[in-house]
Amino acid sequence: MAEAAARRSEGSGDPLAEELAGLLERGPFADALRAAITASGLSLDRVRDRLVRRGASLSVATLSSWQSGRRRPERPGSLLALRHLEAVLGLPGNGLRALLAPPRPRGRRTLADRMPSTRDVWATRPEAAGLLAPLLPYADDALRRLSLHDRVTVGPDGRARALRATLVLRAEEDGPDRLVLLSDWGDGRSAESPLTNLRNCRAGRVVRHPASGLTAVELVFERALRRNETVLIEYDSVRPGAPEGSVVSGDRSSRYFRGVVRAYVLEVRFHPGALPVRCRQLTTRIGEREPKAVRELEVSPSGAVLAVGLDFGPGKFGVSWHMAEGDAAPPE
Repeated sequence: MAEAAARRSEGSGDPLAEELAGLLERGPFADALRAAITASGLSLDRVRDRLVRRGASLSVATLSSWQSGRRRPERPGSLLALRHLEAVLGLPGNGLRALLAPPRPRGRRTLADRMPSTRDVWATRPEAAGLLAPLLPYADDALRRLSLHDRVTVGPDGRARALRATLVLRAEEDGPDRLVLLSDWGDGRSAESPLTNLRNCRAGRVVRHPASGLTAVELVFERALRRNETVLIEYDSVRPGAPEGSVVSGDRSSRYFRGVVRAYVLEVRFHPGALPVRCRQLTTRIGEREPKAVRELEVSPSGAVLAVGLDFGPGKFGVSWHMAEGDAAPPE
């Protein structure tokens, strides 16, 4: 691939890779695209076929016009396809798109610039970064979390059974058409179909790490968003293998945030026959191994606790609970 070719050019004297590396630095766009396609060894037909497998539609005629300089990608759909094209050609994220944009005003930073890396966010789970790497460039970097409401149901055994999530997102630039979610099932199992009852989206690619139980899922929107457009999505999640499912590892539920979420609401509802003796709200910032902020929560008369994070992130926000020994209700 082109990125690999560019790396080999260091000290190798490969003129093709050296030319590509230089064009990705200075442009122009058409010349850089043409060099990247040549370095990849793919024909335009094969490039188109690989784009189709990623859910992006781009004709051979359009590819030809882009690399000849007759046309440039401008519309949201074309810019989205260009994101996928960078991946197909093995280029760094934003490698070609950076050649289209006018110079950014000094001091201005994009949402992606302000986000920590996936490796930093999931520092305690090093396998997460590799799992997310092929998916994230097409989603999170251009989406801002406005609100997220998680409704967790805990069963009579004191373990979480199910989750209903409602999420509102805003596009920070033209083109985002999907969101990537990472679930940690906590017991080494991953789901064949981890998300159900999807609203305003559909499931895309699913990547699993069976040894750890981590599962990454794409949620593809109904259409690509324009800058400042919002979308509301909903989904249900259950833990695979358990008779009635679960979404977290037993006695806690939490979310990792790469960026800032304006309002995160976590609602945990317990079985009336098995109420916890203690509940705590836990927040962990990037770089911290253990929660630094802990707040005791009181279970309501209806058997629920509510935790709210305003302008939270990056970091981890969650609720933990403790059941008294032998306090679980009889099986239903």
